[in-house]
Amino acid sequence: MNDRNPMLDGVRGLGILLVLVYHLGIFAGLDGRPGLDLLLTKATGPLWVGVDLFFVLSGFLITGILYDAKGSPLYFRSFYGRRVLRIFPMYYGFLVVALLVFPRWLPQESTAHLVESQAWYWFYLSNVQVALDGWQQPLHLGHFWSLAVEEQFYLLWPFAVWALDRRQLMRLGIACFLGALALRLLQPFGMTDVAAHVLLPTRMDSLAAGALLALAIRGSRGVEVLRRWPAVTLVACLVAFVAMHLDPDPPPDVLSLVRAIRYTVIAGAGVSLIALALTASPRAWLRRFFASGPMVFLGKYSYGLYVVHVPIILFLADAGFRPDMLPQWQGSLLPGFLLFGGVCAGLSVACAVVVYHLWEEPFLRLKRRLPYRATQPEARLELRGSA
Repeated sequence: MNDRNPMLDGVRGLGILLVLVYHLGIFAGLDGRPGLDLLLTKATGPLWVGVDLFFVLSGFLITGILYDAKGSPLYFRSFYGRRVLRIFPMYYGFLVVALLVFPRWLPQESTAHLVESQAWYWFYLSNVQVALDGWQQPLHLGHFWSLAVEEQFYLLWPFAVWALDRRQLMRLGIACFLGALALRLLQPFGMTDVAAHVLLPTRMDSLAAGALLALAIRGSRGVEVLRRWPAVTLVACLVAFVAMHLDPDPPPDVLSLVRAIRYTVIAGAGVSLIALALTASPRAWLRRFFASGPMVFLGKYSYGLYVVHVPIILFLADAGFRPDMLPQWQGSLLPGFLLFGGVCAGLSVACAVVVYHLWEEPFLRLKRRLPYRATQPEARLELRGSA
């Protein structure tokens, strides 16, 4: 039985699209240029929020799956077994390739650092390394910090869902949501802004927001509980996010406050967007957008696309394939940026599709051997994505 929800695949597709364009923007060499290139930099800069959309969606899907499986003797075995089949083949397969192949093209200093720091990647602790040492070269695996955050969440959250009832879980979710904000505001133990960006406790508000949404629709009112607030909340969060970025050079204390609050605002926007996607009428533009072929396609291959796109962008740029290779248009690198982005995106998508069908899919087929129950009620499958 196919338990994929095209709407949620579409949400995942939007997340990877935002992240892809963001990384194209920061690695294209447009930073510091005036005019249209400055506008491009400003337009692509905030698109890192796609990672937070992934966090919210993960919190929603994982909490729903775990809550529906509570009481089953297969609860832990099936959850962790299915996570291993979904995540490890792509992650560790790519990590092996990176450690064997990347040193052939990277400078000796970068190669030495990658090899010396590989234990952080093997144990899904690269976010902790970034928190301790800051962003280090090479950046080809720098984006793995978010995969570490999610894996740490997958490791711990099943025990909370197993031990607590729905009301207790919602209280815990609220505590995690507010606790993450408090940690970023207080920054105890000398925590840096970088550490606040990459550690699970300080990024838990997005995951907790998704978890709260999953628990809310499993109450007596079901999805009807989502009918009133999502649209207003989404608009309010988007306005707040834009307002936070109006001042290009805020005072240090204001900048620190903005950096602390913006993640909570983004979490609110992400959970509102998913709620709207779940409740949209069949003819609503939002449903048509998320259920469209391109968005569902991107969502299906989003995991592999996330893993491979940064190394592809950086290796092409290092090889001399950059936006400045084409003539400028009215002083802008826009023509070269469009070509650079198109080629990088095309190669990333092609690689993700090939790897999915040749490497990931055989492992994914094994998930059917790890059911949460002998039979699963239809209603509990309706809201599943591809988790």
